[in-house]
Amino acid sequence: MSSYSELLQDVEWGYNRDHEPLPQINLCMLTGVTSRLPIYQVLYSGSLKDVSTLTTTLAKMDAIADGRPLLAVMDKGFFSTRNLNAMLRHTPTIPFLIAVPFTTGFATRMVASERKDINRLQHTLVLGEDSLRAVTKERAWNAQHSLYTHVYYHALKAVTRREELYAQVTELKERAEADPASAKADATAQKYLIVRKSAHTSSGYTVNIREEVVAKELNTAGWLVIVSTQITDAKAALTIYRNKDIVEKGFLRLKVNLNLGRLRVHSDDRMQNKVFIGFIALILLSHLHNVMLDQNLYKQITLKKLLLTLAKLRVQHIHGHRILFPSTKEQKAIYKAFGVKEPM
Repeated sequence: MSSYSELLQDVEWGYNRDHEPLPQINLCMLTGVTSRLPIYQVLYSGSLKDVSTLTTTLAKMDAIADGRPLLAVMDKGFFSTRNLNAMLRHTPTIPFLIAVPFTTGFATRMVASERKDINRLQHTLVLGEDSLRAVTKERAWNAQHSLYTHVYYHALKAVTRREELYAQVTELKERAEADPASAKADATAQKYLIVRKSAHTSSGYTVNIREEVVAKELNTAGWLVIVSTQITDAKAALTIYRNKDIVEKGFLRLKVNLNLGRLRVHSDDRMQNKVFIGFIALILLSHLHNVMLDQNLYKQITLKKLLLTLAKLRVQHIHGHRILFPSTKEQKAIYKAFGVKEPM
């Protein structure tokens, strides 16, 4: 969450996900897998990266759970060899499931080991409208520990990414040939193209594609590697991993629907209060969203319209008499879907 204030203790410069040229605070939020509701949040200094907050967050999870079963589900941003080893050494061990980025040798080795044989009928996995390939093996992580390693290949995503990248690089090359000087100052063009001065061309430049960069990027297109200490089934692992999308949507609601993209406060107490009220509001908003999903209400009405429809309910007090305006058909349908008695 970005801020202009210079008075907030934890507001620091760091990686800004919204790409705003502002310092920020980082918000860590834990969400229940089955409840799909926010259950805990904590603020960290804006300069901290996700990987550096993991050990502290796991300790908080352990304390909050108080002996109840846990499964930590994390995306690639939390992955590091140090973090994985720390989680495996953690006592008591908290089971986890985490995606492995292709910046690591482990992920690229897993893909290389399955590339030849994964695209077979026997490895097909159908999840919703998706058809992909999956292989699960228990593999050694270090001398003391092994992990269930799930390797996925989505052929359609691989082809789509290839066509997107080919089109992008072709357009970059055409623009570079038309205006070589601008291309030399464009970071994306420099990533995929080699623009050199030449006395043998009319433009004074030659433009060539960095074929090895394109090939390297496409080498892992459509692939995904997930490791877990507990989940042994590839379909279950991918389903659980995809369900973490509720956290991303929670952040989006917090920033957009609840207008917490910017802090707009100038004291630490007010910041804590504002973020806490946002947390309570997000629980309510998430519950509304869950019910609307479960009752298929999104086919008939948006969340915004639902709230506006309920806001039309009117009551008047005349000489001590409470007079309720009649409920509309839409309001009655909403009460029924949420299991709420119609006001009387």
